[in-house]
Amino acid sequence: MEIIEHTGHAESAEATYTPTPPTAIEAWLTKPAAAWIILVISLGLTALAWCLSRSFSQDEAEQRFERRTDDVHRRLEQRLATHEGALRGGVALFSAQGGEVSRAQWQRYVSTLQVAKHYPGIQGLGVAQRILPGQLPAHEQAVGAEGFAHDAAKPATLRETDSAIVFMGPLVGRNFKALSVDMMSDATQRAAMLRAAESGQAALSGPVTLAQEGGKNGQRGFLLYLPVYQGGAVPSTVQARQAQLWGWVYAPLRVQDLMHGVLGAEVDHMHLQLHDGPARPEGSLFYASLGESSEHPAPLSRQRTLEVAGQAWTAIYEAKTTDSSFATTQSNIVALTGLGIDVLLFWTLRILARRKQQVERDALAQSTQARERTAWLDAVSDLSPNGVLVFERHDDNTFRLVFTNPAFSDLFGLRPDDLTGLSEEAVDEWLDGLRGELAPNPPLTPGDAVVQLAGPPLSILHRSSREGELHRVYYFRDVTSETEVERLKDEFLTTAAHELRTPLASVYGFSELLLRPDLPEAKREKLNQIVYRQAGVLKHLVDELLDLARLDSRGEQDFVTQEVDLRKVAETAAESSGTPEHPHRIQVIGGGKPLMAKVDPAKLQQAIVNATSNAIKYSAPDAPIVLRTVQTEHEGRPYAAISVEDKGIGMSPEACERAFERFFRADPSGHILGAGLGLAILKEVITLHGGHITLASELGVGTTITLWVPLQPEADETPLAAPTQAQSLLPA
Repeated sequence: MEIIEHTGHAESAEATYTPTPPTAIEAWLTKPAAAWIILVISLGLTALAWCLSRSFSQDEAEQRFERRTDDVHRRLEQRLATHEGALRGGVALFSAQGGEVSRAQWQRYVSTLQVAKHYPGIQGLGVAQRILPGQLPAHEQAVGAEGFAHDAAKPATLRETDSAIVFMGPLVGRNFKALSVDMMSDATQRAAMLRAAESGQAALSGPVTLAQEGGKNGQRGFLLYLPVYQGGAVPSTVQARQAQLWGWVYAPLRVQDLMHGVLGAEVDHMHLQLHDGPARPEGSLFYASLGESSEHPAPLSRQRTLEVAGQAWTAIYEAKTTDSSFATTQSNIVALTGLGIDVLLFWTLRILARRKQQVERDALAQSTQARERTAWLDAVSDLSPNGVLVFERHDDNTFRLVFTNPAFSDLFGLRPDDLTGLSEEAVDEWLDGLRGELAPNPPLTPGDAVVQLAGPPLSILHRSSREGELHRVYYFRDVTSETEVERLKDEFLTTAAHELRTPLASVYGFSELLLRPDLPEAKREKLNQIVYRQAGVLKHLVDELLDLARLDSRGEQDFVTQEVDLRKVAETAAESSGTPEHPHRIQVIGGGKPLMAKVDPAKLQQAIVNATSNAIKYSAPDAPIVLRTVQTEHEGRPYAAISVEDKGIGMSPEACERAFERFFRADPSGHILGAGLGLAILKEVITLHGGHITLASELGVGTTITLWVPLQPEADETPLAAPTQAQSLLPA
């Protein structure tokens, strides 16, 4: 489907290869240096991302380390507070018993607490009684009465205020060593005991070697004291508390056992050091989770002060690892990934830039081809005499008009804007409205049909169609002339057959009579004359038909042109038109300088003879015929006007309009011989010589027919004759 393919290709080519102006960024990206600039920028961003990743990883490690130290610190405080709670339970027991607690009761209390299970680090819970000077013998006697006669206060040297451990639970193993020990004899323990007695609050001693420990590998420890006052209540003043002090409930704590329970799983992540006092004096270290400190500085460290029962500790937390390997790996992965993306982006931009340049070159070439193709398609469409309608199929399966050519606008008198975009049904309504009063035209559907337009003038169009997958095309071909020619041909054949049949019937009929042997001689002679005359008519008619056929088929190809004087041609034609009865009936008027023209003398003479013969046939026998030759001018060019004037029957205006039609006769009665082809041949000859004919006639007055023949340019200097009546009929 040629027109569909061409139209579709042209439209798609224009749509595809008409480039959209690029933005500033798009134009910059196509430059060769753009990929390198973007590579440098992306490498810088990758380096920045690597630094930020390491920084974020370091910050996260520090935050994680701080959370762990806070957790350990909190657990240590909670552990010591829990141990203090156990001591307060012992004080409450003394208060409940009115200060009289037996060894068995104490053992039951300690057993109930399950110290080893619920209080990690505590060696036991003990009671130390305050012993004033003079009370030692009574104390030893009381202890002996309970079956501990071998135990005596240790050391034996007494001070103003001494103490002795009277209860210890659970009373197993190394705890036996603590019974009757005077903790006041140790300055560190004494300071804590006095601080507890004077404050009425729990007091923690500094690092000491516990009485339960023995040998060289004993653990360091400390003791937690809570005072017990006579009467149970804590006196309000220091003097009263010193006076009413009965003793202490205390707990010996082993540092290693206590801290192992506190650190738990964190021992794998950090190192903890505990120093006695807030300022880390020399020799103050009493606990280190990893023994001595490493020579290499810790990647992360934190120092915090811990206030426990009036005793200040300094806790130093050191991270074993900051997950630096993970942070380094993560940063390296970020860097390597960034580098890979940078290189990939660089090559992608390079490839895209090259491909874009290639695509632009290809698009430019295709666009040029499309424009050239569109140009000649437009030229073909504009020059085509056939009207074209192109409908495009839409998603709803309807067809809408997308293209018309100039020939369609000329045929239907419609502008493209009147119809473009309308559906096939709407266009059909438009076209049907142009038929006027004629019969309805066939609907606009695929197939062949004949369409009539009211005009004026009346137009007859042949409609055909072709359909593709996306388009439907209708072609409208103007067949008005072809239809008229067909009509004239049919009329010509009918008339020619009629004109030939009349003389042929006469020849046939009279010839049949001549075959009779009994026909009189006079009658035979008359019949011979009739046959001869009808044969002449028949020959003349055949000659005219042959001449007309040659003119139609070959035009001026059979003309033998030469430069001749038209006056002489006219005179020769007048002589040929004369009859024996009236040899000088035709008056030739015209003289002076020759009228030179390049013509076929024989054909032009025949045309003039046809004009004079008509004048003779339609005039009275004695009426004069005037053949006039003059020179005139038309549209700036010299012409010879050869006019034939008669005083015959004349013609009506309607007859004048049809005078040059083939087989038309001004006298339809048939009394005047002729086939009605003379003027038709005359018109063809003059037209093929580049001239034209004018006709002036009035019914009952006469007729003037003028042949206008162009002259050679040399005749321009000839003075122009005054216009005649026939000249006044020349079209402007």
